[in-house]
Amino acid sequence: MASRKKLIPIALGIAVLLGAALGGWWLVESGYFRTTEDSEAALARIQAQRLIIDDHEHIQSLEQLPAVLGAMDALGIGRMVLLGSSWFTITLNPKVGFSRYDWNNEQLMQICEQHPDRFEAWPTVNPEDPKKLEKFKDYHQRGAVGLKLYLGHGYVIPRENRYMFHTMAIDDPSMLPLYEYCEEQFVPVCIHVNPGPKAPGFADEFLAMLRRFPDLKVICPHFMLSSIRDSRLREFLDTFPNLYSDISFGFDTFFQAGMKRISKDPDKFRSIFGNYPNRFMFATDMVVTAIDFKNEQWIEERLQAYLDMLTKKTYTTPHLVDKETGNPVVLRGLALPPQLLERVLYKNYEDFLALRPRDTQITREIVWSRMGIRRANRKPGQMLPPNAWKTK
Repeated sequence: MASRKKLIPIALGIAVLLGAALGGWWLVESGYFRTTEDSEAALARIQAQRLIIDDHEHIQSLEQLPAVLGAMDALGIGRMVLLGSSWFTITLNPKVGFSRYDWNNEQLMQICEQHPDRFEAWPTVNPEDPKKLEKFKDYHQRGAVGLKLYLGHGYVIPRENRYMFHTMAIDDPSMLPLYEYCEEQFVPVCIHVNPGPKAPGFADEFLAMLRRFPDLKVICPHFMLSSIRDSRLREFLDTFPNLYSDISFGFDTFFQAGMKRISKDPDKFRSIFGNYPNRFMFATDMVVTAIDFKNEQWIEERLQAYLDMLTKKTYTTPHLVDKETGNPVVLRGLALPPQLLERVLYKNYEDFLALRPRDTQITREIVWSRMGIRRANRKPGQMLPPNAWKTK
């Protein structure tokens, strides 16, 4: 009896040690057990391997390429996705409108031909062009990876009360063959959609398109313009498994507001990334042009701000200063854990690009009370004017 009592604790001890060893092995193998690496160390490792992928950028022409490459090399950014741009996107001059996009598309194709290992081209098309599908097929056959669309962009031309980019509904019948081609060919689509209360019907149009093409791979950038109303962002992500977003905010005003928003409530954004670890991608949307100040230093500073936001507890950037003192504003960052940081910086984009959706089932309905907007009363394919929800 005494010998049996002595054996029990020995057996328990062996079991505990064996369980600890197996548990430790699982944690190491699954990537969730790193005792020596914090988020900043993880970033340094990722940069050293030049793994970072920036999935949302605009560039005016080949002339800006040396500055972009210099900043990419300095910060360990291996690849960059270049989106087709209108001349308004480049100049912010409403008078030029949605023009010269074909010329910019060709600039992107030339950049990718010269540096196929560093850049991807996602050309854009004019929704009103009757040959838009044929044009995009040509770009795709020449090596274009994805499609950029500006439908859903809520910019209203001053004093004209009409949208510059949103010239027809996202689910307009003339757009359906383009979506169908991209879905069949597994070509991803980046579409800038403002689903908020200032854009009547945009959310309904977008939902109709996503439901009609459930296998279509879609990036709706800038936290789907729902970083304030994150319940709307969550509704989209919970409903559509092939819908993704990126972390960019855009040019200065939007960049500054976005960084302040994250700094104000970093726990909220850590929760979003934690709940959807596979659905967000690194991007900055700098719009690199021939303007003098958008040089290599400016590009590097803007990229660095986003990297700091993801990896540090506090940080500053020369692109956000206190108006009274002129000193950089101290911002709170997210300090994401290494495995999540890896996903945002490059793994999510790699997985997204490799994705081949088939027979995707949409299993839930949108809960409109969480969207922060009312559902528009419109017919399929119908576009509402900018002032549709205004009351007298």
